[in-house]
Amino acid sequence: MTIEPTILAQHVSAFLESPFKPFLLFLPFIPWAWLVSSKLDKDARYFHLNPHMWNGMHLVAGAAALLVMLLVPIFWIGWPVGIILLLGPILVYWRYRNGKVPESQRFYLTSESVTARLAARRQAKAARVAEIQFFDTEDKLREVPLKEDPLYAVHMVAEDIIAPALDARASMVELAVAQNGCNVAQLVDGIRYKREPIAADMALKLVDYLKDIAGLDVEDRRRRQTAEFRMLRPSGSTAIAATTAGSSTGLVLRLEFDRANRLSRPFDGLGLLPSQLESLNRYTELHERHGIILISAPPGHGLSTSLYSFLARHDPYTANIKALEREVMLHIDGVDHVQWDPTNPDVDYATNLQSILRRDPDVVMVSFVRDADTARVVAEPGMQGPLIYIPQRSSTIGEQIREWIKQVGDIKKATRALRAVVNQRLLRTLCPNCRQSYQPTPEQLKKLNLPAGKVSQLFRAGGKVQVKGKIEPCPVCGGSGFLGQTGIFEVLIIDDEARRLLGKGDLKAVLAHARRNKMIYLQEAALAKVASGETTIEEVVRVTAPPKSGGAAVSRAPAQGAPAG
Repeated sequence: MTIEPTILAQHVSAFLESPFKPFLLFLPFIPWAWLVSSKLDKDARYFHLNPHMWNGMHLVAGAAALLVMLLVPIFWIGWPVGIILLLGPILVYWRYRNGKVPESQRFYLTSESVTARLAARRQAKAARVAEIQFFDTEDKLREVPLKEDPLYAVHMVAEDIIAPALDARASMVELAVAQNGCNVAQLVDGIRYKREPIAADMALKLVDYLKDIAGLDVEDRRRRQTAEFRMLRPSGSTAIAATTAGSSTGLVLRLEFDRANRLSRPFDGLGLLPSQLESLNRYTELHERHGIILISAPPGHGLSTSLYSFLARHDPYTANIKALEREVMLHIDGVDHVQWDPTNPDVDYATNLQSILRRDPDVVMVSFVRDADTARVVAEPGMQGPLIYIPQRSSTIGEQIREWIKQVGDIKKATRALRAVVNQRLLRTLCPNCRQSYQPTPEQLKKLNLPAGKVSQLFRAGGKVQVKGKIEPCPVCGGSGFLGQTGIFEVLIIDDEARRLLGKGDLKAVLAHARRNKMIYLQEAALAKVASGETTIEEVVRVTAPPKSGGAAVSRAPAQGAPAG
């Protein structure tokens, strides 16, 4: 069949007289060309379905569709017929390929199949390979649950909580489970940061999952339980100390990371100033290794770290060192760690401690003195007994002494063996990578009681660095501006004159006497850290400012090294 040129010209001329027909003519060819060239050609090549043949068929169909749209006298008949011609080879290819490819790769248009495929894609996108492996208390690998196992989702929630915390340098993660949900928090450099909460039912499954790995009683959700296990991920191994306890309000699970490493600090690395170190080092000498040293800090300010550090400075080869603890959080080589069993009704803490003291140890560390019987057992040896370290939860040296006298019940007996009283706080230290220096004014230095001639610059927290012309969060500290913590201390040495004044109950005179002997106040120790560029004025104010209404002027979030009880 041939088409006369004059007839074709008449049809084209009539077609071009309409302003919208050319637009409608070419409109279906745009998506058709994109689909054929960008999708179907690549698909045919990927599955080796003779792409050259199918491309030829699409081109023939395209030419035929164009001719039909141009030549059919009635546009509204020729235009849809042309579209059908364009779609024909596409539909044929669709059916052909579905018979050649696997089920999972087939194309479907039914709503049920599309929904299922979308759900599968979402699941595949959400699912990822587990990156954390847990090892139980016997260091045996716990296999990651299979993806079809309901525990797999629980394992992935554990990863979502633990991995970001470790990346942020967190020392601890805490889950507080209640009926209406579970609050999640992590501790970084002593500051508590809230995380996204999780549903209560998932939180309970997570607690049970981790308790099972740690070898704890999953059924018992009230009694306090502790255990240690470890986890492994691509960046390395991490020890985890798990503590769980319940009450009428809910359940709490606390995970402390690498607790032993955080608790283990050399004595000269605690943050004591040189003069304070010198005054306390005398008690390691044989003839000075007697009496009682009180060590205190508010909750979350590294008391356990300092306590173990004081103990570890003694030579275990020349001294018999004992520790009676409610929970052994750090094992020190050469130290006899005795864990008191509160479930044994036959031996209370005071009796257990008395048994240890009768064996003539040289150095003893006790857990918190919580009753009068224990206090009297500690005070009984006086200056003839061993050197005994006693932790307290007090905010000031005055509170420490008053509490100790009250526990013993006899001022003479309580003070005759006191050798030193130590109070401490933890300050965040500036990140060396992003800290920012500034020149203080003479008025600022005077207000801070800092020497103008010796302090030419101070530092503030940065948190930002410039990378290729862009301001970004510091990669070292994560944008907080701080990296780690250091201690500040107030050390009261009890000499004969101080002991005489204490015997009279004149605490004010004792502190005045200590000041004349150049005792450094807590805030002065903190400002020394500011002058040396270790921390900021704002951090000192945060930690040492008087409380607004009762309690100690410190963060109540447990910090690294904070004891469990």
